[in-house]
Amino acid sequence: MSQFDPLGYGEPLPLEERYYPAGFPLVLRTNSEDILAAAQHGWGEFCPLFETPPIELRVVVQGEVGELPARAAGGPSYRAQGHLLTFVLGPDDFAVCDLDRSFCFACLTPAVARDHLYASFHFLDAMAYSCLAHRYVTPIHAACVASRGRGILLVGDSGAGKSSLAWACARAGLTYVGDDSAWLLRNGDEPSLIGKPQRMRFRPETVDILPELRRVPWLETVVGKRSFEIRTADIPGLETAPRCRPWKLVLLARRPNVPAELVPIRAEEARQRLTRGLPLWEPGVWAEQQASLQRLGDCEAFELRYSSLAEAVDQIRKLV
Repeated sequence: MSQFDPLGYGEPLPLEERYYPAGFPLVLRTNSEDILAAAQHGWGEFCPLFETPPIELRVVVQGEVGELPARAAGGPSYRAQGHLLTFVLGPDDFAVCDLDRSFCFACLTPAVARDHLYASFHFLDAMAYSCLAHRYVTPIHAACVASRGRGILLVGDSGAGKSSLAWACARAGLTYVGDDSAWLLRNGDEPSLIGKPQRMRFRPETVDILPELRRVPWLETVVGKRSFEIRTADIPGLETAPRCRPWKLVLLARRPNVPAELVPIRAEEARQRLTRGLPLWEPGVWAEQQASLQRLGDCEAFELRYSSLAEAVDQIRKLV
């Protein structure tokens, strides 16, 4: 006799894979090959860096095939209280995370699951990186390049030119670590920055500034802002690294018709700028994240005023 199961505990999840987003172990269980494909897109190129208890994700895909709902364009609604976080796209597409336990559960329709970029960005990535931010890392809205393991954070608001400058620095011989976000490890003997060096994401208009991108294989992705991705492995000679130690903080101030210059600023001013881009978490986690930013206190900080990308790269190279 079959067991009464109104909550779906008995839903079989026969597919299981292990991944390493940002280098941390994660176990994914699902009943959908589409979810595995989405996970492979997001995390398949990461290597293990840390030995921590694995994040556990369970993703059930069920329902009629259908089409991606119109409301999906804006992504799910994210809400949290205490250690519980929810993602709600609709009654049949949602996720719940227990951040204290690093355990997440999602129920998705086939239409959402088969859009691998959408499922990866709005659900899988969001669940995994929320768990990591709760326990291990502080997210930083900045690009990062490095020289001999010493990281230079390129800090700026959306549209400040972080990705373009990171690309130009990497093409000029610096090591590419990440183009829009990095994670500061909260524990450890020394401060450490973790990046996502496997991909770079650009807005379509960037090809007018960097026409060489037209010759690079790329994948269009309409996730949030319209953009496209390239794989750094497709760029001959581009040096990448998954992590580095923080060394310099550079706040981008792109302005028309100004000569490029690096103006020293107080490190505290730079940290306050980083804090502005940090989402609010529950008080204990927020305090840990704020304390971790103090570990950047030994980093020299500058404002980079520039209009020409080539001149900006010259200024960055003067630092190293």
